Amino acid sequence: MKKSLIATLVLLCAGQSVANEAAFYANADKQAEAPQAYALSEQNLAWLEQAHKQRAKDAVALVEVLKQDKDLYQALENWQSLSFEQRMALLPRVFEIECQTLGIVPPTLVINNTLYPSRAVNFVFDIRFPGSGLVYLNPDKLKDMEVYAPLAFLLHETRHAYQFQQANNQKSVLAKGYLAAFKTQSTLSGASFSDFLTLLNEYEAFQFGNHVLELITQGQFESPMMGTFASQFDDNNQLKIDLVSLNKHQHKGSVLSQFNQLMKAQYLLRYPEKAE
Repeated sequence: MKKSLIATLVLLCAGQSVANEAAFYANADKQAEAPQAYALSEQNLAWLEQAHKQRAKDAVALVEVLKQDKDLYQALENWQSLSFEQRMALLPRVFEIECQTLGIVPPTLVINNTLYPSRAVNFVFDIRFPGSGLVYLNPDKLKDMEVYAPLAFLLHETRHAYQFQQANNQKSVLAKGYLAAFKTQSTLSGASFSDFLTLLNEYEAFQFGNHVLELITQGQFESPMMGTFASQFDDNNQLKIDLVSLNKHQHKGSVLSQFNQLMKAQYLLRYPEKAE
């Protein structure tokens, strides 16, 4: 199976320094190369509206099924009090339930420090030979990240398997968007933090994982590392940057330019030294 570019680029959202502004904000020229693949493209408004509804439905459904395993859900609610080893031991069961709830062929799940020793996480796919994919988590790397990172990335990478199978097995608006994103991602180079994370598949996978964690933690989950503000939720469980809303206010500028303006808050959150 051909190795994808995802793992290398996902490190951008997991702490790799991109303090240079050009490496952080969305780039209009880069996204113009494949507008159908990006959430900031005005042509994708219908996709965004459908994706938001599907994400919300799927996140609620997953949490409801997780609750049926009372011991597991209690452990998830008490995640912060668990040891790292106890947290990692829960992941295969969460993975099993997520695959079941999303109705997908389970991708291969690998949790070790040897398959990709330099990487923290990965969804491996080959756009030429569609399959179920491979979800990789590296405990050695995840141990040094924030407390919810193992669970957040498991939810995120497994959601990619759902997207990839949709992309290759359906002809819906959502499936076509995912296919465009995976195709673009498979050859992507020179992308900024925001370019990569506003690819439709990355944008939605972070949004999905973050929504699930919002529900499990009753709105207490907060992580500036898990996607852009367009994939994160505020204290009222609303998206910090709502791209559907930006599409309806283009008198204020393009969606991309409005997004970049609003992303200044996340830039300063990640790099507080830049505020000095």
